[in-house]
Amino acid sequence: MEHLTGSRDRFERLRQNGIPLYPARCRRTHAVAQTLLPGVTDVVLAGRLTLMDADSGTAVLADASGRIPLYAPPSITACWTDLASDDIVECAGTVQNGVLRLHELRLLVPSLSPAPETIPTASVVLRANMLSHIRRFFDTRGFIGVDTPTFMTVPDLTPALVSFRTIYRDDAGKTVPLYLQTSPEHYMKRLLAAGYERIYQLCRFYRNGERFSVHNPEFTGLEWYEAYTDSYGVMQTTQELVASMAVALNQTHLLNYRGRTIDLSPPWPRVTVRDTFLTNAGIDLDGCEAMADFREQAVAGGFETRDNDTWDDLFYRIFTQAVEPALPADRPVFVTEYPAQLPSLARCVPGNDRYVERFELYIGGLELANAFTELNDPVEQGRRFETQRELKILLEGYPGGVDEALLAALAYGMPPSGGIALGVDRLLMLFADAAHIDEVLPFVPLHDKKP
Repeated sequence: MEHLTGSRDRFERLRQNGIPLYPARCRRTHAVAQTLLPGVTDVVLAGRLTLMDADSGTAVLADASGRIPLYAPPSITACWTDLASDDIVECAGTVQNGVLRLHELRLLVPSLSPAPETIPTASVVLRANMLSHIRRFFDTRGFIGVDTPTFMTVPDLTPALVSFRTIYRDDAGKTVPLYLQTSPEHYMKRLLAAGYERIYQLCRFYRNGERFSVHNPEFTGLEWYEAYTDSYGVMQTTQELVASMAVALNQTHLLNYRGRTIDLSPPWPRVTVRDTFLTNAGIDLDGCEAMADFREQAVAGGFETRDNDTWDDLFYRIFTQAVEPALPADRPVFVTEYPAQLPSLARCVPGNDRYVERFELYIGGLELANAFTELNDPVEQGRRFETQRELKILLEGYPGGVDEALLAALAYGMPPSGGIALGVDRLLMLFADAAHIDEVLPFVPLHDKKP
């Protein structure tokens, strides 16, 4: 109760003055914004009291819809001695020239301490509008919005990801480990195999140990899957979604982000990973399948290598140092055809098993989405799971198995499909012109300071 320190005196004074505290009913007839409508005169408003001036009998009332100046004639200003800025009040009066002339003022909730935190109001509304647009976009295209479990019986086996782990305990005291999903991918693929051909989901993703300027351990993501298409079909849908969102929210394809103007009008450029490595790092990934060859080319290009580097470590170090900064700043770009050595659930490029049909979307320097032509071969998927499981054992001491339910669905038959995971919070950062993800989150449970 530390937040009430120093406020108990006011609380007791209000009681002693006979002021009813926390009444259960409010007589509000209008929101503040409705007072601007023609013919609205006598109203009862409710909201937070600000900018009080007892001498002049003026203040401002704020609710979720807007703000309106108040004027209290001498007949009711005496009760102002019981009020304070940030109190929540009920105001009955007449609207005249944009000012509410008070007939009655009633305290609903006293403010007993300063605001504990600042909620980014603009991003809360923008998030709501963005989520509504996403749902409309997919609903009108014949997709089904699905809702799958958050818990999984096995963790994400991707070496770079760490799942949150919890314990379920039944009535008999038996315990079972459960894991918060890093994405709903496995469940959604089981739905694809069950015959649901076009599905999408907005939900929470959880990834342990990841906390930096563009990532929070818990975040909002969008995934969608479409049967009988591939990653190139998903590219088309992706650019249509984001471009239509820009028009719906901003009435233009142009987006201002961190001092740059980004043109979101389709079609968006594409570049293969191999081409961008050649251009920006001087490395030909065709000759880097063996770690020794990759290390040799990296050293020749002046990049740092470490004794304990895995193939993935070296790839992403060079990618972040040389490739990401060279991507277009004024246009979205699809980076396509990633090396097959990187863990993924994607199919190989036809006729070239060095690479897989995977793309990542970058806008304004932010990596926003990761998409595949989905792997639906149960034998190959089982082999990849087992390889990843062995790495998990080595890195984390993971004692369990693989997702047999997904393998069973693939064995039954999942149609050729394209799928994608898109970070909604990062997309919101773009539209809100935010430098740090905290700026678009209403709450940050970890209470971390920005790095």
